[in-house]
Amino acid sequence: MAAYKDLIGQKITKVTSNPGEPKTGQMWYNSTTGTLKGLSVVEAFSAGGPATTARWGAMSFGSQTAGVMAAGNTATARTGVTEEYNGSGFSTGGTAGTARYRGGGAGTETAGLIFGGESPGGDTGDTEEYNGSSWSEQNNLSKARRTTGFGVQTAAYAVGGYDNANKQSQVESYDGTSWTSGTALPLAGLTEGGSGTTSSGRTCGGFFGPGATHPPSSPQTTNNNIGWNGSSWSDDTALPSNRYNTSGFGTSADDYYAAGGRATPPNASINTVNYWNGTSWAVSPSLATARYNGQGQNGTPSAFVYMSGNASGTVTGNTEEFNKSTNTITAGAFSSGTNLPTEKGQGGGCGTQTAAMITGGLTAPAPGNETTTFHYDGSSWTSGGALPSGRRNNSAFGIQTAAVTLGNLNPVNATIDVYNGSSWTGGTSYPSPNSNTGVAGTTTAGLVWGGDQDPGFLSTTNEYGGSWTSGGALPAARSNAACAGTQTAAVTVGGRSPDSTTLVNTALEYDGTNWSSSNNDLVTRYNAGGAGIQTSALIFGGQTPSVTATATLYDGTSFVTQPSMGTARFLQTQGLGATSTVALAAAGQTTTRVGTVEEFTGETTAANIEDFTTS
Repeated sequence: MAAYKDLIGQKITKVTSNPGEPKTGQMWYNSTTGTLKGLSVVEAFSAGGPATTARWGAMSFGSQTAGVMAAGNTATARTGVTEEYNGSGFSTGGTAGTARYRGGGAGTETAGLIFGGESPGGDTGDTEEYNGSSWSEQNNLSKARRTTGFGVQTAAYAVGGYDNANKQSQVESYDGTSWTSGTALPLAGLTEGGSGTTSSGRTCGGFFGPGATHPPSSPQTTNNNIGWNGSSWSDDTALPSNRYNTSGFGTSADDYYAAGGRATPPNASINTVNYWNGTSWAVSPSLATARYNGQGQNGTPSAFVYMSGNASGTVTGNTEEFNKSTNTITAGAFSSGTNLPTEKGQGGGCGTQTAAMITGGLTAPAPGNETTTFHYDGSSWTSGGALPSGRRNNSAFGIQTAAVTLGNLNPVNATIDVYNGSSWTGGTSYPSPNSNTGVAGTTTAGLVWGGDQDPGFLSTTNEYGGSWTSGGALPAARSNAACAGTQTAAVTVGGRSPDSTTLVNTALEYDGTNWSSSNNDLVTRYNAGGAGIQTSALIFGGQTPSVTATATLYDGTSFVTQPSMGTARFLQTQGLGATSTVALAAAGQTTTRVGTVEEFTGETTAANIEDFTTS
């Protein structure tokens, strides 16, 4: 028998603690626990950032870290909206020329293809190519129909379909310019879950058999499993159960997953995922949300993203990522923290998730502007020093033990207070009365911009280091913006414009001297929380003007969606956190002031280490 070292290329070593970054295939003996350990492969779905436009029946292509979801059906109408997924969340892409749903997709994020589907005017053969930013019209399918497909932009298949009258066995191939007829399916049907290449692809589920009824009824079968080897189709071992409106992923005909769909009978949403290895089906981890007509893409069989869909009649924008690896992936999410001792909103806050401070604001019901200060250590709240006088709609910058707060409403004033971690003292007044200002930085290098003078908004910027000096003015006055960063690298997002009723969604960056415009947030809002730095800022909650739980991430150039907060609310400046992956949302307002606290933790990856035995 061959030795382990001869098979794997390395010895089983004796260690007192597990290696920090073990290699695939590595095994070791942990003498502290007395166990043989190694990496084990894990399959699992985890949550990704939600789509900005919830929909079902979209067309998709690309990979888990560079995917596209195009067109589809919202709760009310067909759409041409396109979104791009970067492995964390969605951003807006170019709008497709034809609004439609339930067509086919193929290709990559920068060289994609969609074809067929049903538009508001009926079934269509419309074909469009995507270059990473915009769509261009191409030659149509010869047969207008709802269909599925696979391949790349210059070598794709449209497989079977349904045209509201008859099921289709027709297969057409695309060469980057036009469609030509190919080898027909062994039976007619609305194929679904297509994935693979023009030399090795698969589709399963859908509506097959005699008749043209929709949804399916006896004697139709909906568990067909049809493979393509580059020259012919095979009707392979059926899915373990009937389903349709399913999604498929995989890179070949013999490495394929069928995810979600509707079971027949009774046409209910399912979360079942099955894996085909070329010979038989096996059960894989289920989707967290049972749904149908969702869409997905993958670059490898071990990395897939499943987006949107219809969950028993409710259109969703939820996203789930599938990974098969030796790592355990924990999705980014907001989770419940310890609530404040009292419900509070419209106050200022600063610090980190495990060393935060909030001060001022209004309680519920509001007897007047608050003087209270609270500290958070990551698990509990304690009382800090009281403000010399009450404040609300105030802002704060710094850390828990060295902070500045400024701004007030009823009345607006220019006073500031400086905090040493236990008591507040007065400091050099701000150059003008203010409330709802944007803030960033520390007590030795702080930055304040914009704000509300009730009436009238400010466009001024001032830098703080114990006293105030003028900085570069904003391009236009704004207040109630989300903010993050430092004195020389700040970002402000959204807010209210000078007429006090118009909201903005622009992001502006400060370089220590001037402000410059960047791309827009995906949500137009004000009173949102912000955490992080200029090149990685988490923006969450706010008013649109309705209260929202939506979160987005700014990377210094553009925005993508992130997991939403559990409680929709607006937070003033109480978005606390030195980073975008370890942040805190504390208190705020829904229809009333709340003491709700949520902690955000970004996605983490850790080696999946398990014990091994000889039994």
